[in-house]
Amino acid sequence: MTSDLNPVAVILVTSGTRGNRLLFRHPYAQEPRVKQKSTKVIQNPYAVKIVDNLQDFKKGKSYPALIRDGVLAGFSNQTLANFLIVKPELCGKKFSVEIDDVRFIGYPISLVQPSRDTNLQNSQNMSSRQHNILSVNVVFVLRANVPDSVISCYQELAQQLGVAIRHEEKRCQYLTKEAKIMMSAFEEASVTGHEDIVSPMKQIIHCSSLAKELKSTFDNLESCGQVLFYLNQWVEINFCLPHKIHAIHMPGRTIQLESIYRCLSYVRPYHGILLTKSEKELLNILPLDSCPSLGRVIKLTTPVKNLKTLALESDLSITQIYQLVCHMVYWGFAMLIYPLCQSNLYMLSSSANTAVHSPLSQEFSMRFPGLHLAQEMARFSFPSSMYDCLDMMKYCSSRLIDRSTQVVVWMLQHQLLNQRHTYVNLVPPKKKELSSNFNASHSTMSSTHSSSSSVQVVEESYLSVLLEDPGTSTLDHATSMSDIASVNSEESGGQSTTQYTSQLSKSPEANSDGSIVPEDMKPQWRIPDTLLNELKPQMKAAILRCSASKNPDDLNLFAKLFPYFNGKHHLEEMMFYENLNRSQLVALLDKFKEVLILCSHEDPATSLL
Repeated sequence: MTSDLNPVAVILVTSGTRGNRLLFRHPYAQEPRVKQKSTKVIQNPYAVKIVDNLQDFKKGKSYPALIRDGVLAGFSNQTLANFLIVKPELCGKKFSVEIDDVRFIGYPISLVQPSRDTNLQNSQNMSSRQHNILSVNVVFVLRANVPDSVISCYQELAQQLGVAIRHEEKRCQYLTKEAKIMMSAFEEASVTGHEDIVSPMKQIIHCSSLAKELKSTFDNLESCGQVLFYLNQWVEINFCLPHKIHAIHMPGRTIQLESIYRCLSYVRPYHGILLTKSEKELLNILPLDSCPSLGRVIKLTTPVKNLKTLALESDLSITQIYQLVCHMVYWGFAMLIYPLCQSNLYMLSSSANTAVHSPLSQEFSMRFPGLHLAQEMARFSFPSSMYDCLDMMKYCSSRLIDRSTQVVVWMLQHQLLNQRHTYVNLVPPKKKELSSNFNASHSTMSSTHSSSSSVQVVEESYLSVLLEDPGTSTLDHATSMSDIASVNSEESGGQSTTQYTSQLSKSPEANSDGSIVPEDMKPQWRIPDTLLNELKPQMKAAILRCSASKNPDDLNLFAKLFPYFNGKHHLEEMMFYENLNRSQLVALLDKFKEVLILCSHEDPATSLL
């Protein structure tokens, strides 16, 4: 759940010439005050009440939870200051401590200036009455069961904050000034007798700019998972928790960082992007020194453009477009889609909230007056194309048709719809049918062309490139075709695909044994004999049984598309890379339907589950 990804608390601790101090802690829980005896006993701040714990353990009592009502409890300020500060040699490294059901994540930063005359510096520090801060650690308190990728993200944020504080301390003594404000609040509370209650923290948030920025960081992590601000109005802090961002529209599901990286690895030039916010909102979020290309891509993005078109219009390479798109998807500014067209097939998402009076339904009614979200979702209860869902009697004008498209875009932005793509698998027929049919076809071919065995070789050699061994080489060949659909091949114009498929149209004058084939008996679709033995005899017979195999054009197109028939490439990908229209492709698949199986599911690039 997304609530498990939220931080429990943010803590600022420092070490210096006057000891370890906790300067800020948010949110702050009010601990119950225990009546103490009149006799004052000096206690060791590092001591642990082992006897009490053993007695509770013997009595069968469970230890109290350290997170009560969502707030860190059970630790005093001095205890936290003591164990969250590390030795100088451990500064500049990731910090992680797990205690029962909580985990403390930080990145301690040393503020000591390296100096040649260390003894002189130490003597000056000892003689000076001014408090010198030696190290600082911004710590986030998390639940102990969070994934490792979430811990790594919080450590990155703690490092950003620590480095920014060190920079401002060197530039203008920022931390020293803020520490004085925070310590004065604690001293004032101790004088008035309110040392252990919330009033010092309230005063610190009211007076200290650093405390306000840390509180704002905590609140933003809870609400949206994004942190964008300038520390002390000078150093930029930019951070996002992708698990939180991508799980906002999927309640009850935790999106792993590995799933996001997996989706980004499937990005292809035929994909498009859909902005999750308006163009104006995204441009306002971008910092002043952001990449100009990013703003240009945001302005040119529409749901009907693919990445290749964006690259051409923005005058950027496809590699640059990939980098910008991956950045936008990671930050939740955009989502990968297939560009909108009337043939797109959509279906209601399994994670969609179908409650009639849900907050999302109210937001939809405000966005589209007169329409009801439940009605629109009912249109996609079963896989339906955009064209089928347009009620032409109701949406008779172009303006209303555009509005219906806007409804689909809005539902895609809120993860209510999933696009279904058709994938093709090559499946041989049953073994019994194969053996009988192959023997019959083989005997017919032998009797008809007994005078010229070379023609047999020609026919078999052509079929040998159509199909490979389904158990071994088909997967390897399919992988290479997937690699063709990468950035490098796209920039080179897909030469690898053209090189492979160009072999299908070659027509050599001689057989492999050097004999010349007579002109009247030479098929026009003959190809080299290099792949003769790669096709199983059963698969040859299965292809020969299809009536379309007698047409050289259909057979040539089938051979050209064969590497896609492994269940990993949808029709839209074949259309893009092979420059085909949908009617051509659907007609070919129908002609060879005896050896093909079609299935429909989501594109891995657009699915985070």
